[in-house]
Formats: sequence, structure tokens, C-alpha cells
Amino acid sequence: MTRRFAGCVLCAAFTNAALGQPGVDDYTVWKAFRKWFATRKLSGKPWDLIESYRGELSGEGVTKPEIDRRMKVIWRLLWNTPEGVQVFWDKVYGSDRPIYIDKPTALLVSAVAGRKPGKALDFGMGQGRNSVFLALRGWDVTGFDPSDVAVRAAQANAAKAGVKIHAIISADDRFDFGETEWDLIVMTYVRDPSPTDAQRIWRALKPGGIFVYENGASKDDATRKTFFRFRILRYENMEGVRDWNPEFKGKVERLVAEKVSS
Repeated sequence: MTRRFAGCVLCAAFTNAALGQPGVDDYTVWKAFRKWFATRKLSGKPWDLIESYRGELSGEGVTKPEIDRRMKVIWRLLWNTPEGVQVFWDKVYGSDRPIYIDKPTALLVSAVAGRKPGKALDFGMGQGRNSVFLALRGWDVTGFDPSDVAVRAAQANAAKAGVKIHAIISADDRFDFGETEWDLIVMTYVRDPSPTDAQRIWRALKPGGIFVYENGASKDDATRKTFFRFRILRYENMEGVRDWNPEFKGKVERLVAEKVSS
């Protein structure tokens, strides 16, 4: 994946500065944050660490309105640029205090029980817990993640388990899902799937293939509505223990959906 900003992001940054908006331009804000973030160890939730940067800025004498503006810039770039996404997840998977369960997602285990192994895609594979589980059960597994730290961990975990997986460093918008390629696509604790994701997953699955999804709950059963073209084999939106930050209970959304025609 690219390690540079998308050109449009830089254009927007310099346009902001040219229009005379207060404070330094977005690129300088990001560069300063990256330098600070690289020296910090993650000891809890990544967003807590990121938000603690407010204290750093305050100590430098930056005004509160300008701090708020810079933090909005930082969060926008963390979530919406390839470099930002990689920086965020590298920190998560490089932590010596994981904030996720390292066992395969229980929903996935039940969804593939009794199913003939085929080709599987792990969307946002992280450290490979689901990929390794599937490979151990005979699936031909490809996984991708924007974090090179996560992909290295997945490769190491697969080697330790004595299985092979195809692990790729890539953001989802740069990964080629193909057409009628997969018997299974799994996406757990990445983000809410968009209508674009649903279309891409529909095209990528073989007829009879399934999509397995779990994450913190979306509003108004949005995920089920997003996958209206699929046959819904299982859906729930309820209180439960999450694989991500399992010490905190909250709503969990789970979906198993089947592509019923070509």
C-alpha cells in the first residue's frame, strides 16, 4: 500500500492554509502528530492515546479552538487516508497489550461448521486469528490488512500453527476482490460495511458463497438492510461480549448472508 498522502488530501491541506484558516496547514499538523505518535507505546485503547495528544498541544501553548481543529484533522487523516489507516493499525497490532481476543470469532466457527472448505477471503485480517482457523480446517485462505505489523503477525501465527495463508498488505479500496472468486468472505471488527462493500462482496462471492460479519452494532439494523440482496442466514443485534475490547459489554451485530444467485 502507498505510504504517501493521496494527492487530493494534500491539495485540501494547502487550500485550507491558502484560504487563511487559523493555525498551521494540515500536512504540518499530521507530520507533527506522526512524530509524537511514533514515540508512544500503546497501553490501552488507541483512541485514548490519540486523544492524549491534546495535552501535548496544550503544553505547547496552542489554543483550545486550534487544538480542536488539529484533532479533527488528525482523526480525519487517520480514518480516511491509506497512510493514516496504516499508522493507526500498526500501533494497535504493535502493542504488547492486545485489546482483542486472539481466538477465532465464534460466529465464523459456527458458520463454517459442516461446510465444505473452499476459497476464503479475510477482509481486514489483523493478526490472522480467523485466517489461521480456516486454514487449519482445510480452507485456501487469503487475507489482507493495511497494517504491515498485523500481516507479519498473521504470517508468524500461521507458521506457528503449521499452515499456509496468503497474507497481503493492502487497504480494502486497493485490494482486488475479483468476481465469483470466493466461497467465503469474513469481515470482523473492521468497520461498518457500506453499500459499496455489499456490491463488491456480492460480485466477489461464488453462488452459494457466504459473507460472515461481526462488529459493534450499527444503528437501525443498517447492516442487514445493506445486504438486502443476500439470503440472510443469521442476523442479530444484541448485547454481548465483543472480541474487540472484551472487558466492555455492548451491542454486537452479527450477520451470515448467502449469495443465492450468480
